[in-house]
Amino acid sequence: MNKTKIEWTNYSWNPITGCLHNCWYCYAKKLFTRFHKNFKPTFHPERLKELEKIKKPSKIFVCSVADIFAEWTNQEWTKQVIDTINKYPQHEYQLLTKQPNNILKYNYNLRNCWIGVTISTNSEIWKISFIKIKSAKIRFISFEPLLENLNLTDKDFVGIDWIIIGKLTSSKKIKLQNEWVENIINLARKNKIPIFVKNNVKWKEKIQEFPELKQKIKEEK
Repeated sequence: MNKTKIEWTNYSWNPITGCLHNCWYCYAKKLFTRFHKNFKPTFHPERLKELEKIKKPSKIFVCSVADIFAEWTNQEWTKQVIDTINKYPQHEYQLLTKQPNNILKYNYNLRNCWIGVTISTNSEIWKISFIKIKSAKIRFISFEPLLENLNLTDKDFVGIDWIIIGKLTSSKKIKLQNEWVENIINLARKNKIPIFVKNNVKWKEKIQEFPELKQKIKEEK
């Protein structure tokens, strides 16, 4: 369990590490490779106890260097992580996946979880529908790294509670265009969805909202 520099959370907690998506831009794989660590999916059951140390209610990014819902992640590992999460309901648990379609295969208790999907290109937009599950506390989309102009519609944002926008870092291969960011912001505003633009985007104004804003908007209607 570590304090993290990620702006939208307080801690990163990694009872599962490693991934097989093999994304060319993956910061986690580069980090593990740099320090000669194994990046194969691995379960660390001893880390389940780490939640006991966090007394103050916090936002916790779960499995930041793994994909907890990926097809290669052992179902029992995922179950143990979620069972542990439900023992400490005072925290906000943020789970991000590239394979949300696997969530519906299992009867997970996600009442304490923010469930998010990573969308970087148009070829991934179809995944959004799979996080629109009523059992999750918050449903969000992370457009990071944003790699192209996305053909999103109002329909894609129905049932979504939060949007994150971030750029590809440490690479000059793809340059983030302002138009790409503007289009997402406009669509999110139209649908009254809170937006968190990461510092690395260097946006013209600071927009770093959390899902509580959406609840406030609902109450004001």
